Amino acid sequence: MALSVYLYLPNLIGYVRILLAFVGYAYALSDYRVTVGVYLLSQLLDAADGYAARVMGQSSTFGAVLDMVTDRTSTTCLCVVLAHFYPRWIPGFTALVALDMFSHWYHMYASLLLGGKSHKEVTNRILAVYYWKPVLFVACAGTEMWYVALYALAHSEGPMVFGLPLFRTVFIVCTPICALKQVCNVVQGVVAADALVQHDMRTP
Repeated sequence: MALSVYLYLPNLIGYVRILLAFVGYAYALSDYRVTVGVYLLSQLLDAADGYAARVMGQSSTFGAVLDMVTDRTSTTCLCVVLAHFYPRWIPGFTALVALDMFSHWYHMYASLLLGGKSHKEVTNRILAVYYWKPVLFVACAGTEMWYVALYALAHSEGPMVFGLPLFRTVFIVCTPICALKQVCNVVQGVVAADALVQHDMRTP
């Protein structure tokens, strides 16, 4: 009997990621250490599910969507938490969420509509560099660390490491990485929107 896609190991890891993220949100206002720890663990497992899919031959459309939805919603929910601690920055957080959602969903839909096997198959030069695995890892990890460091800074500057406050240092180092990822999100959204418009114009 064939194993249900629901029970593929990468998808089981995805369910654990969701559970960990919600544990983090549950403690977001009471114990930032728990939130930081479980949120980062959830993000680390993001790499594990992709590796498991390749090694075990358990790649699936369901898993790809689960992975993207988990990534988008976990960041969005963290932005909701950040808005509590930084109410003056609410317009900025909502803009980041909107850009993230629009760019990724337009891109995913355009890829599927145009017959792409993966949303990472791109012809745009900027996006080709962005989706190169080492660059993509640094961009995504750096952006998530930026969000986490900003959250942690609402509670503490962090322990001193080599004479520097850890959370503040991580925030500063990751700021340009996060900014570059937003630029790539804009490019991704524009390219995807243009692809959809061109498809509409070709369709009678």
